[in-house]
Amino acid sequence: MLASATVLVVENDPITRELLENILQTAGFRVLAVPTGNAGLLSLCQQQAQIDWLVTGVRLPGLVDGWLLADEYHRHNPDRSVILLSEEIPEADCPSVDAVFVPPHAPMMVLETLKGLALSETVDDTPVEMLRAA
Repeated sequence: MLASATVLVVENDPITRELLENILQTAGFRVLAVPTGNAGLLSLCQQQAQIDWLVTGVRLPGLVDGWLLADEYHRHNPDRSVILLSEEIPEADCPSVDAVFVPPHAPMMVLETLKGLALSETVDDTPVEMLRAA
C-alpha cells in the first residue's frame, strides 16, 4: 500500500508544503500538494477515490480549515486517521475526528506517522493465520 498510496497535503506555508512533498515522494508516496483549504476540498471532492491519506494544517486561510477537510475525508474513509499539522490542540477545541496531531515543522514525523498508519492497516487486513505464521 505504501508505494502506491496517494497523499493529499494541504498546507499554506510554502516551505513546509514543499518539504513534506519532497520527503513523502522520496519515500515512495504519490503526493498532491495544495496551498489552501479551498483547493484541498476541491481535490477531495474531485479525486476522492484516488486519495489514500490526508495531511493538512488545522488553521488554513479562508473558510475551509483542516477540521472541515478531515470531515470530508472521513465521509469516504471512515476508518482512516487524518494527520493534522498542529501543535497540541486542547481537548475542548478538538471536534470528535479520528486524527493524529503532528507538529507542522516535523516532516519526518509526518512520514513516520504515515508509515505507521499504513502498516497498522496492512496488519489489520492480514488474515489471522498469516499473523500466526509470522
